[in-house]
Amino acid sequence: MTEDPRLVELRKSICNGDREAVEQFFDQGRPLGTIILSNEGYTALHVAILAGQYGIAKKLIEKMSPTDLEIKTASDSGGHTVLTLVATTGRTDLAMDIVQKNRNLLAIENDRGYIPVTAACNVGHKEMTQYLYFVTPPEVLVSRKGKYGFDLMRAGVDNKFFDICLDLLQRNPKLIVPSDEEMLEFSPIFIMSRQPKAFFSGCKLRCWQIWIYGLLKVELPTISSDEVRIPLAIETSTSEYKRFTPGAFGRHLTLCLMPQNFPGIKKSYDLKSRHIYSNKILQCMCKHISTLKVQSLRNCGVADAMFKATEQGNVEFVVELLKVIKPLIFYNDDGRHVFMIAIQSRQENIFSLLYGINEEFKAHILNQTDKKRNNMLHVAGEKAPPSQDTRIASPLLRLQREVLWFKEVKRIVPEWCKESKNNNGETPHEVFLKSHEDLVNEAEKWIRNMANSFIVVAALIITVTFAAAITVPGGNAQNGFANFLQDEAFMNFILLDAVSFLTASASVLMYMGILASSFRPLDFPESLPKKLIAFVSTILISVAAMTASFLAALWIVLQYRRWNIIPIIMMAGIPIVLFARLQFPLLVELFFKRTMKPWL
Repeated sequence: MTEDPRLVELRKSICNGDREAVEQFFDQGRPLGTIILSNEGYTALHVAILAGQYGIAKKLIEKMSPTDLEIKTASDSGGHTVLTLVATTGRTDLAMDIVQKNRNLLAIENDRGYIPVTAACNVGHKEMTQYLYFVTPPEVLVSRKGKYGFDLMRAGVDNKFFDICLDLLQRNPKLIVPSDEEMLEFSPIFIMSRQPKAFFSGCKLRCWQIWIYGLLKVELPTISSDEVRIPLAIETSTSEYKRFTPGAFGRHLTLCLMPQNFPGIKKSYDLKSRHIYSNKILQCMCKHISTLKVQSLRNCGVADAMFKATEQGNVEFVVELLKVIKPLIFYNDDGRHVFMIAIQSRQENIFSLLYGINEEFKAHILNQTDKKRNNMLHVAGEKAPPSQDTRIASPLLRLQREVLWFKEVKRIVPEWCKESKNNNGETPHEVFLKSHEDLVNEAEKWIRNMANSFIVVAALIITVTFAAAITVPGGNAQNGFANFLQDEAFMNFILLDAVSFLTASASVLMYMGILASSFRPLDFPESLPKKLIAFVSTILISVAAMTASFLAALWIVLQYRRWNIIPIIMMAGIPIVLFARLQFPLLVELFFKRTMKPWL
């Protein structure tokens, strides 16, 4: 079908931002609000919004009647009203103009089943979501068995709009789980379970950030139940909207003067605010969960949420759930309870909760087995999931962590667990050896390659320092004594050269000890790391001493032009710093991973 050339021209004028041409169409008295400009069902206002011509869009809103704003695009284009379309753009000013003209649009959904507020929340426009949530009638959100409220809650948790979610959840706690069982994986409680970073324990903060975090005081707004509890920060001329933001200027001025607006502090303040909101939401969820029966808990996905939180290391989530439900109520498809899953996923913070349980109940947990008769020590003998392996680059450190986990679980389980066999006829120790065979070979290869690389450096240092001790700077007198024997710098040179030679020689002995090791899995937490620490440390000391002896030799030789040696001294620190920067982190990892338990 051939399009009307005048409509084609109008569409081009709108897309190009030609206001004069658009106004000419208005002057002709044509009903632009109802004219469809494309096969997709776009009106002039739809086209202006999609083209980003918001000035023209405002003009069109003024000219169109309220019923014109309810026209939807074609189904192939999503069946959007102008408000659901604007909601996805984040232009709150346009949304306010549309709502002021026709509030019925707040309850009209597009063909995907989203009303404007859920459409805005899905694409992550927080300011738009806050405004639309404020103006949307509460009865709309609970209509259709709470579908719109559930969609908003789900998207809000996913996008971390916790202030909106808290207000919504306090109004209707049942929104934490869907009425449709097929949507359990998209439920707010399940989404929150896989977001450990929404809580303090999941954020890896530095020491100074933790200090600032602890000093900051954040208080949630205390407003009566009839008002919106979320902090609304949109400036508008609409009197209805201003009524719910009393003292906005005063609060804004106070916020600007408060220290949390300084760089770094502002980030910590926002982070703590988000954590407080997320904890409040979690408490509201658990309060509703505590009222449900066991069968209802299974059907509404609480068990799956707990298992997912355990796998992700979401400590606060698991702790709050354990306060209202017993840990042995639920088992996953393999017949494993929460603490078995914590061991399987290598989540030390979840596993450490076991130490806070009373001894009688703890004994009951430790004696459990899964469907394949694996006890907790069998689970500890299994290989760690890939997501945990990627966090540690060195195969040695990965194997060291695995052995520490196995030994710690072995320390607390009953004696019968240590020699019991599963359905495959394997003891926990046999499971460990079989599961970690490849990792043992990788760790052995990594240690040998590293030792072979360092021994070349040690051999060169031994050769150079031995030769330097024989051919001293300035030579020897006829009596065989060094010419600079009385010089203090010469004695420093000899001392540093000897230290470098002897430490390099010691590293060779350490190298021989490493090669002679048996490389048994149980040697990795203690014996091999000790040898590797001594090996790398002696080479590090040797390199530093050799560099210092070189500078001492230059000081002796250039005694009449010693000012020339100053830039050399400054540059001499570069190789020492580089070597230490590259190898010192390895020493720290080897030392702390060897001496500290995995959950500390």
